[in-house]
Amino acid sequence: MKKTTQSSLTHKAMQALTNAVAKVVEEHRRQARPLAVWRDGKAVWIPASEAGALHETPAPYRTTPRRRPGGKAESKAKG
Repeated sequence: MKKTTQSSLTHKAMQALTNAVAKVVEEHRRQARPLAVWRDGKAVWIPASEAGALHETPAPYRTTPRRRPGGKAESKAKG
């Protein structure tokens, strides 16, 4: 059995989330319902017609190394 790496799981999770958001946006657009989004530190309602801008500027997804109790980051050395 192939062992799945963390980065592969992260990629799959982000792809699933992206697909789910696209589906919701399309449903709201067809039904002419507003979408709740986060802007300038607040939750706001926008028309579904404005949702196209959501795909143009995706937020970068980063992971940070986990810290050990001693304060040093764990290395991801294979072995």
